Amino acid sequence: MTDQVRTEAERVADALRESIIARTRPPGSRLIERTIAAELGVSRLPVRDALRVLEREGLVARVGRSIAVRQLGLRDLGELAEVSEAFDVVAARLAAERRDDAEVERIRSTFAEVGRSIGGDDAGATARSVLAYRGAIADASRNPFVLEISTLLRGREAGAVLAPRLIAEHGAAVVRAIEARDAAAADEGVRAQYAAARSAVRAEVLAELEAKVAASRAAGGR
Repeated sequence: MTDQVRTEAERVADALRESIIARTRPPGSRLIERTIAAELGVSRLPVRDALRVLEREGLVARVGRSIAVRQLGLRDLGELAEVSEAFDVVAARLAAERRDDAEVERIRSTFAEVGRSIGGDDAGATARSVLAYRGAIADASRNPFVLEISTLLRGREAGAVLAPRLIAEHGAAVVRAIEARDAAAADEGVRAQYAAARSAVRAEVLAELEAKVAASRAAGGR
């Protein structure tokens, strides 16, 4: 593979990753090489290479002879949340213990950007801001394995476990704890985020069940 093709493959992978995280390519949607190549103005070879990268990251999966954005069921999300929470706790604790002033400023600024981007028309901007914020915490941990796992985990999660809104609502406590070098408070703040995420999922599932029951009753009354 030439350097040019490799660079194009990385650019295609970045573009697809962002669109998947932003949900502009929703779970279950097919990824067709020729269509993506036309959209991004490249040949099919870098698209093929990019899809292999995203398959290794767990963002896409083969469905028969096709490739589609991976769909996560409730059990998948629950198991992923367990891993994601444990990882984020470690990253935040290490960041609180090891960060320097420049890293704190980056964490502050990326967190502020998450809040500014929510509610806007550019879902991709929100996805980028969340990745930048969580990446800033991982960087501040100064642990190369945290950084490596962060890339894989963020791809697998793709915003499905910890929504940007929950980060904006509960992340300030994490930022303050890291700034204060308070590892225990950082731990507590991360766990509060995930507790809120679990509550949101339970409420969503309950609402779906109630809607199905109501629809079933309405159909039975005809």
